[in-house]
Amino acid sequence: MPKDFDVEEVPPDGLARFDDFLAASPQGTLFAGAAWLSLLAGQLPGRVVALAFAAGGETRALVPIWERREALLGPTAEIPPLTPYWGPCLPPAGDLRAERVKARDHDVLVAVAAEIKRRWRYARLTCHPTLADVRPLTWAGFRGGARYTSILPPVPGDEFLASLSSSLRNKLKQGEGLAVEESADAEPFVAMYAETFGRRGMAPPVTPSFLRALASEFCGSAGAIFYLKNENGERVAGRLVLWGRLAAYDLLAASHEEGRGPLGAYLLWREVRVVWDRDLPLDMVGVNVEAIARFKESFGGLLTPYYQLAAYRSPVVRLLAAARRRFRR
Repeated sequence: MPKDFDVEEVPPDGLARFDDFLAASPQGTLFAGAAWLSLLAGQLPGRVVALAFAAGGETRALVPIWERREALLGPTAEIPPLTPYWGPCLPPAGDLRAERVKARDHDVLVAVAAEIKRRWRYARLTCHPTLADVRPLTWAGFRGGARYTSILPPVPGDEFLASLSSSLRNKLKQGEGLAVEESADAEPFVAMYAETFGRRGMAPPVTPSFLRALASEFCGSAGAIFYLKNENGERVAGRLVLWGRLAAYDLLAASHEEGRGPLGAYLLWREVRVVWDRDLPLDMVGVNVEAIARFKESFGGLLTPYYQLAAYRSPVVRLLAAARRRFRR
């Protein structure tokens, strides 16, 4: 049975009082903070909140939630688009012994699972890589498995280039001499993003309004769009990166036809250099699709697992959720 915790539903504009908790939490990325949740609340249907779990007057967990209400399924808790990590944030270990930390975190994760399953008929979480022990969630009925990202820790540029394959180094040389611009202007990227998905015969997962709001909120203060320009000064490729306390995140890439291939690799290398100048590791944000994994992992990095989990109130709900996902594709 879960231990008693006080559970509070916190809207995005009330999250500022949890800034210190998130700043200390190993899982406290910018994707759990007030600015990101406010962006989602303003751009997505449904409701965005955080659940705060407290005991003895101390916060023990903060869990972001995107609630949607749909016909047949009813209230669900989904993973928002463009959000690599969307799961429980826990306190740091501090001076506690490992066994005490394990017991403390297990207790609150049991309560998190019980509360989520009580409120929502279907819920999905993407746990941060530092939340490696998700057994309390799986024991409570969450199911799923490991997914992977690649993380590039800062290293000297010459040393890094020497570690790359000769094939990739040759690709990077093809971009030498081209200008890379760091910008907060979303409009060229919006057009590239639509074109990139159009080449695949797919609809983009977010609207132009979402991209503009994202750039307006984060680019300049906590991120940037890097544009690669051709010899005529035209922007032909772009990458949107965000940076926070723990890491930088290679969130989005898009291009016109001319900016594909070797030029895209060169733009990523220039982005890596800027991120490392900030003394941050670069999280490649997922290497789970073969073609994307081969490209991103060609830059090296540490293959890092994280867990994506889901809970269903009944087998019928699970079937309905699976049918909805197939329909949306």
